[in-house]
Amino acid sequence: MMQLDFHAPHDPPSLAEQVATHIHRSAHGRIRNLTVEENKGTLIVRGETSTWHAKQLALQGVLEVLPGGRFSERITVVGPDIVVR
Repeated sequence: MMQLDFHAPHDPPSLAEQVATHIHRSAHGRIRNLTVEENKGTLIVRGETSTWHAKQLALQGVLEVLPGGRFSERITVVGPDIVVR
């Protein structure tokens, strides 16, 4: 039988986790395969979407968490006849 310790301290979410959560909310879940990782002080945001609008919403979400912060965006817009990075 497993016991849960409700008084154990929880680590706060990392900056990458906060950004990923905010992107998911601001783009209404329309970024597929979303990953956010930190490399040498820069966040790298990767994913795919089918519309430019969803990509724009995701970027706006990043900037709301990291105003003036350093990040690299690698969200690809893909569709039946489009593959643009």
